[in-house]
Amino acid sequence: MSKSYFGTLLIILGFVFAHPAVLVRAQDPGEGSIVRDLTGGAALIFRAPANPAVHDTSSGSRGNVGGGKVGGHRTPKAAAGQQDQMIARGNAARSAANPRYAEAEQQYQLAAKLDPEDARAFVGLGNVFVDQGRFAEAVVAYQQAIKLNPNYQAAYMPLGFALARLNKYPEAISVYQEALKQDPENPEVYNNLGFAYNQSERYSEAMEACQRAIRLLGENGEAYKQGVQQRNEVLSYAYKNLGNAYNGLKRYDEAATALKKSSEIEPTNAAAHFNLGLTLYNAGRYSEAIESYKQVIKLRPNLAQAYFNLALPYYAINDKPAAMAQYETLKGLDAELAKQLYDAIKR
Repeated sequence: MSKSYFGTLLIILGFVFAHPAVLVRAQDPGEGSIVRDLTGGAALIFRAPANPAVHDTSSGSRGNVGGGKVGGHRTPKAAAGQQDQMIARGNAARSAANPRYAEAEQQYQLAAKLDPEDARAFVGLGNVFVDQGRFAEAVVAYQQAIKLNPNYQAAYMPLGFALARLNKYPEAISVYQEALKQDPENPEVYNNLGFAYNQSERYSEAMEACQRAIRLLGENGEAYKQGVQQRNEVLSYAYKNLGNAYNGLKRYDEAATALKKSSEIEPTNAAAHFNLGLTLYNAGRYSEAIESYKQVIKLRPNLAQAYFNLALPYYAINDKPAAMAQYETLKGLDAELAKQLYDAIKR
């Protein structure tokens, strides 16, 4: 069987895993979590958006993100107090240990009805929708908030994320570009922009965006300026997305260098090793690819796709017994994938 046939199989599997996966909501509202794909091989950085600010309520509750109303718009004092109370109640329901999303949505809807020019109410709605994976509704809510207040910086990142989750990558790119106008030194925005470029097959632009993210994070170990992010995790993602950009450009040796860096930063992240194995295979570096997939299996012993991909470089170096050993293991994990591997090996 030709190497090109195996390469096609491997590439198909590898890029299936590069698709983003299910949202994992942050345990601590405002600090967030990072969204991972099946193996974490390429992903958007996502921070669960903080609640909209509350200006003045009897409860004393305050959010930690600004926004407010459109310039020139004034709400009567009594109504403003009621508005803030609704937003505060929505914030409390969303931030509860067991979030009460229906209640939060209702309160933000009431706030939007009371003052339809208050961007905060729509950001609150967007937050509730994105928490639940209701991305189409989240997009509408965040877009309305930005229409009312184009300077509402906190709305841009979750809007870009929601658009990307809907596979609307050109729109996501536009949103991230706008976010950079407001915060031009944010490496997380550059990383997400690089991801969206990769998904749009705009690999040169993805490469530049990811390189910018890496430079901003700093190579000397300095913490990211905002202080709450896990710098190494963000840096690892930027290197993974950079590696994927190089892969798209068929610059496999440079892709391998980037993905090796990612695996060094997060040695327990199976995804970095998985994508590195894919890259090394494409570069014809079969022995190194084998070691990468062995590391994936060590970290994720039940990941069927790793056994499939491990068999292919074994076969490429004419170690058919080792390739068949992966098939025997794969039968107990994924019978259909095992059949595909068997058919490939026996061609």
